[in-house]
Amino acid sequence: MKNKRIEVSLVLVTALSLLVIATLPVCAQPPAYANVSIGDITLPQGAMATLPIMIDEAAMNISAAQINLTYDPTVVQVTAVGNSTFDNPGGVFLSLINNTDGNVNMAGFQFDNPDCFTPPITFANVTVKAIGNPGDYTPLNLEGKVFPCGHGTSYILYVSNGSVSITAAVPVYNSFGMVALIGLLAIVLVVTVRRR
Repeated sequence: MKNKRIEVSLVLVTALSLLVIATLPVCAQPPAYANVSIGDITLPQGAMATLPIMIDEAAMNISAAQINLTYDPTVVQVTAVGNSTFDNPGGVFLSLINNTDGNVNMAGFQFDNPDCFTPPITFANVTVKAIGNPGDYTPLNLEGKVFPCGHGTSYILYVSNGSVSITAAVPVYNSFGMVALIGLLAIVLVVTVRRR
């Protein structure tokens, strides 16, 4: 009789536990994942380019994100950050560029859109200038948090980091320079032919 009471008690406890787990609100369960990425680029020394930081994929729509970008400030400098999906009426996007330490802190949130944002979204466009020497390289590393719509718990973040490689600057020829070069080559050709 005592064993039957213990068995019934265990069944009831198990049933109640399963009932409690099944009725927990969705917001109490931790969200799954979000993919964040920035690309690779090769730049001539002194050139500038804009790279998007994308939130490519997520289990649910996104209401907020806080992302830090780090880089080698002797290789590239960040000159501008903007054009974020969060930077719209009803949203806020903030950034702080620190080219001395080589990092950019960025945050965006949406407070006036009940549906939030459906990935893929542009978190920010980052403009970099290649200030290093040919052959220099820097990773562009991302870290931070992305929050799903209606949740206080951040996604598990999967990051695809990028990079910048610097090549030698390509000389730019104007029409006068091209005519002078062709003329010089013609003179060399004429002198070479006359010597024969």
